[in-house]
Amino acid sequence: MSSIGVECDKKVKEKKRMVCERQTEQKIKEPKLKPPSVYERVFGKPGKPRDHYFTAGVKINESNKRNIHTEALPFSYPKDLEEFSYRIMSKAWRKNRIKRENERKYNERSSQRTRQKMDLLNRLYVEEPEVKSMKTILHVDPKFFTLVEGRPVACKFNRRDYIEDVRNVLRTKIVTGYREDDIMQIDENFATEVKVVQEIEVELQKYVNKFEEFLEQDYSTTMALITESDQQQSQADEQNEILLNLSKEFGSIQSTVFNLEEKWRNCKMYQKFLYLVSPMDWRENHDFYLKQEKSNESIGDPSVFERFKLAPVGEVQSLANLIDQFVEDVEMQDEPELFFTEPNQLLKVFSFIELQNLNTLLHSEELAVPLEQVKEAMKYIEKSFNNQVTSLQDEIDNLEREIIWEEERAKYLEELALELINGNFKELISNDEAINLHVFVEDVYENRIGMNDSNLTMKDMMKGIETGYRDYLLQLDRLPDDLVYKAEMSCYRKEEKTMLLAEEAAKKVVQVERLMKQLTRLLEPPTYQTTRSLKWRSPPVDFKVKPPPPPRPLTEEEMDRLEFFSDFCT
Repeated sequence: MSSIGVECDKKVKEKKRMVCERQTEQKIKEPKLKPPSVYERVFGKPGKPRDHYFTAGVKINESNKRNIHTEALPFSYPKDLEEFSYRIMSKAWRKNRIKRENERKYNERSSQRTRQKMDLLNRLYVEEPEVKSMKTILHVDPKFFTLVEGRPVACKFNRRDYIEDVRNVLRTKIVTGYREDDIMQIDENFATEVKVVQEIEVELQKYVNKFEEFLEQDYSTTMALITESDQQQSQADEQNEILLNLSKEFGSIQSTVFNLEEKWRNCKMYQKFLYLVSPMDWRENHDFYLKQEKSNESIGDPSVFERFKLAPVGEVQSLANLIDQFVEDVEMQDEPELFFTEPNQLLKVFSFIELQNLNTLLHSEELAVPLEQVKEAMKYIEKSFNNQVTSLQDEIDNLEREIIWEEERAKYLEELALELINGNFKELISNDEAINLHVFVEDVYENRIGMNDSNLTMKDMMKGIETGYRDYLLQLDRLPDDLVYKAEMSCYRKEEKTMLLAEEAAKKVVQVERLMKQLTRLLEPPTYQTTRSLKWRSPPVDFKVKPPPPPRPLTEEEMDRLEFFSDFCT
């Protein structure tokens, strides 16, 4: 027993030594040092003295630092006399800054945020203070390393740790077994997938060959279309040159016609004015427009001023309309004649018109008082009318509210009635059990008592059935038991026969339907597959179509050309 105990102790010591060596052999992970953040670089870590400034070591010194206190303040407002020059200079500075930014590459341009950080080190430069040399003393025992060297690390044997290590080993073996099974399954799946991929590559090669043939055919057709399009383009260029020459000639003719039309319009308006100012006796004999008004013959427009006025802004009359209007006026009117031969005659007419205007002004001043009275009466009438309208409107609103209330009440009652009809009442009347009960009662009544010609209710029919069955029971009580038993058995046999006949009939109906289906299949013509069977493939990729660019804005010259020489409407 003692030898066995010694051997066990040796084994335990060896295992303990192995565990200790394994623990010493494990690599101790060094703690990862996190790099300091920007905030810590600038202001230092909290609770620790800052050893250097963040501007140190960036080649910034007293010569190239930026002193903000000596520069002009950006928030200072100039004086009144300097405000105009300050605005001009600020615009010039802004243009120069934008120009310099545009000359740079896109990745070198600065935004508002980066512009503030460009010379941050130059603005926040702080001179490093001079650090004087410091003397330190380190007290170490010279025998410290000689005493510690060669000593083993004390490590006691722990049974729980040993059991836990054994369990971990067994767990790892089980896990490795599961992982090996998974690896074998993955290898098998990989082999099957390789076969599938090879088959797909064969099919893909077929599709590639067919697609190359299609590309060859498409290339030949596209080259033919390109040659044809070049020919058509050359013909179109020739026709375009001819069209440009014709458009130039048409534009010159159109401009002359428009100038003539404007002169003609002015002349006709002057003519109408002179006709209106001339005396009535002369107009009755020589005025064409007055004759037309008396004969009730319209000349197209209600007046010459409307007929010959300028077109509204943005609208251009066509040449055909202008020429037709000119020809119509020439054919309808006679040779023009004027009553006035000297300018003094017109001055006399204007003075006479002025006197008439003065007379009308005096007459209007005399009518001012009655007009004010009429206005006051109109205001009073308007107030009374508004009061009556408001009262009527209030009555209408009240009636409208009452009508709305009545309509809502009617809707509520209608919904309540529908809910009652379609709810419990409907369940009581149109329930399957109630309908089946009514059918059964009516069937029993017609079979045992008589036909329901008078449309009796279910209650009346049940009362009749009850009285009938009561009579039958009284008659059965009078008969002997043997006769009743024989009659009962005969009824059971009849019911069994009818049930058997019904089942046979149902089977025959099913057989007949099967025969009819088979006959229709036999008599139908054979179907041949004329098309190739479809194969399931992935749908084609929908390429996004780029939207067309917006139309180019027209220049002033193009707008003038469209406005004067075409029927274009903006």
